[in-house]
Amino acid sequence: MDFPQFVSFTVTNSCNLRCRMCGQWSKEGYVLNHTVDTRSRMRVGDWKRLVDEIADHNIRFVLVRGGEPFLFKGIMELLQYIHAKGMFISVDTNGTILDRYAEDLSRISNMHITFSVDGPEEVHDAVRVSEGSFQKIKENIALLTDLEKKCGNTISKSICFTISRYNYTSLGQMADVARSLSISSVNAVPYYYYSLDVGRQYEAELRENFASAAFSWKGFHHEDSGVDFSRFVEELRRYRGSLGDIDDFPYLPLTEEEYRTWFHDQSTPVKSTACNNVERLIDIQPTGEANFCVDFPDYSIGNVRHATIGEVWNSPRAQRFREYRRRKPLAVCHRCGAKYISEIKG
Repeated sequence: MDFPQFVSFTVTNSCNLRCRMCGQWSKEGYVLNHTVDTRSRMRVGDWKRLVDEIADHNIRFVLVRGGEPFLFKGIMELLQYIHAKGMFISVDTNGTILDRYAEDLSRISNMHITFSVDGPEEVHDAVRVSEGSFQKIKENIALLTDLEKKCGNTISKSICFTISRYNYTSLGQMADVARSLSISSVNAVPYYYYSLDVGRQYEAELRENFASAAFSWKGFHHEDSGVDFSRFVEELRRYRGSLGDIDDFPYLPLTEEEYRTWFHDQSTPVKSTACNNVERLIDIQPTGEANFCVDFPDYSIGNVRHATIGEVWNSPRAQRFREYRRRKPLAVCHRCGAKYISEIKG
């Protein structure tokens, strides 16, 4: 029986922020607008059962995400259990409530934490719709780092900067922002945006080929990117020229011309049209529903509350979608960066 090489746990859809570019919790976000049932039905015991299965298949890397994963009741029990199985853990977080768990986190080795940071303090707080959120991240990173030193442990850390209409004019400052947070790696990625025409096309594809609803694109609905390309290029060059000791993490690296296409023509592919996720990645949602794409979980290949990962991964539903995606991209795939997740090396 075949088994995925990359596993993502979306442990909760709950979040304490309402970020303006977020597909889940922005004004048009599918969680905020109760588009589908996104309640957490998976309990710690359910996740631990999956960890056991993953460990039996010698998977060495697990991504833990949300929502805000540190809002999941039992998050530390789960992280400690994954760690005890010898697997590397990567956690995506907004960093604002990390202090609740910093002491316990500081004892876990083989972990990477990615903090979502949207610019210098004023810009970040505006994008996050939360005054003081930047300062809270800064304090929590310092607290965690101090506790790590006391434990003789080191947790690797990075920033994810989502390039959007709300903050692209701050891209050139991100190397200095990273330095101010004592973080040495920045992952700058362009945000997703879909016009009504593209969204309707995606809905038709899922309805006609898989009898499935399509809800996720609505959280990324914009008729255009809202990015002035000439200004963006200035910021991009400033960012790249100021990196110095800061690592520019090579996730979805684009040339200037590829960025031009990304921000100006959402129907034209950028980089590869292939998606390795259907061959390598499984994402588990808080409901137990499984999918191939962490950002577009519309089509479920099965529910792990009632089956094993292996059974879901090899199900007829999974194979049907896999075969379709091998032949052609879906309408949303041209502005989706999630298809590169399965290429990350843990």
